[in-house]
Amino acid sequence: MNHRTRILADRVIGVPLAFLANGAARVLGAVLRRDHSVKSGNVKSIIVAKLIGMGSILQATPLLRALKHRYPDAKVIFVTLRSNRELLGRIELVDEALTLDDRNVFAMAWTTFRAVLNMMGKRADLYFDLEVYSAFASLLALSAVSRNRIGFYRHSATFKRGIYTHLVFFNTRMPIRNLYLQLGRVFGVPPDESELLAPIRIEPMERGKIPQVLSKAPGWVSDQPYIVVNPNASELLLERRWPVPHAISAISDLVNSGYQVALIGAPSEREFVTSLFDSLPEDVRTRVANTAGQLTLGELCALIDSASCVLTNDTGPMHISIALGKATVCLFGPANPEHYGQKLPHVRIFYSPVFCSPCLYEADDPPCHGNNICMQRLDPGEVAKSVKQFVEWEKAGIRVALSRRADDLPIFASGPEGEPLGVVVRAPSQ
Repeated sequence: MNHRTRILADRVIGVPLAFLANGAARVLGAVLRRDHSVKSGNVKSIIVAKLIGMGSILQATPLLRALKHRYPDAKVIFVTLRSNRELLGRIELVDEALTLDDRNVFAMAWTTFRAVLNMMGKRADLYFDLEVYSAFASLLALSAVSRNRIGFYRHSATFKRGIYTHLVFFNTRMPIRNLYLQLGRVFGVPPDESELLAPIRIEPMERGKIPQVLSKAPGWVSDQPYIVVNPNASELLLERRWPVPHAISAISDLVNSGYQVALIGAPSEREFVTSLFDSLPEDVRTRVANTAGQLTLGELCALIDSASCVLTNDTGPMHISIALGKATVCLFGPANPEHYGQKLPHVRIFYSPVFCSPCLYEADDPPCHGNNICMQRLDPGEVAKSVKQFVEWEKAGIRVALSRRADDLPIFASGPEGEPLGVVVRAPSQ
């Protein structure tokens, strides 16, 4: 199922079912009068669910780390779609992964049924639903019959009050990792937990394949530094792509300045990346390696980890690069960089505010209808200049620290009495 099909099914089927389930859960909750208290000794199993978005899963790793610190004896189970399983296997903070197969309706129904039975058997004490807009995710949370279920609300909490025992306001102007951490603070996670993304495991054999792939470029020099360029955006919103002429201009600038470039992309993006590669000037192409569709996730991580800098649109590889601590130049347009970007010394964000930005998650269809002025305004020369600065810093042995920038003021997540802010629904005492 593609992204639009999932949205349609969620609205047509999921929303009505969620309204019915919400009412039934209120009645059942009043009858059962479950114990919702949370203590270090009575939390043995924690479920965290984020179905869509590799980047969102990486942004959730500060929450996973914080939960491990707060409840060291608890088992953390992560629920997601099949496409994210390999990534979860590379994050040491996850003890078990339950995956749903969304390749077709029948596979989705069967794997959801199995996951629900599995979750019911675990009798989790805490369930964290990291989705915001999905009625299906709410039904999944309720079906796990966890003792405490916490999720987000945005415009109204009414339709979720029965499904969840706790709700937190989803502030779209807040960094997503802070929103996830705020869910944890409702259940005792301290406010000073690290916001840095957790590392991703890379195997030695995955690193070993990279020189072979890169050497296919005629002019590639193996002992020279290289820059990874990600020109793609997922089907969530293709308007996040930097215009092809801008990408060609920046890549040509980098190659003509003496650098070499590795293009990346998933198998589904290979045709687009190859078209961009073929559009490069002939003398530039000799120093550019097109790896799109050729690498596993682990090999992609290895390629990024050995790069001097990563130039990327706002999509999954951007979060991988930041998690690996690489110098990263990020291009934002339809999305708010305050939401998914990170203010770190090794990260540079390019964003040119326009009237209709951000539109991602704010509208079903972008107001520009594909004419993404927000991305067109990002100057290739300035972007290439920032990339070259990072590369020269590395060549000079200058390492940027993985820490918050000194001028980035902390976000106050707690009130005067230490209570987490934005929590509008709490579990009843009965």
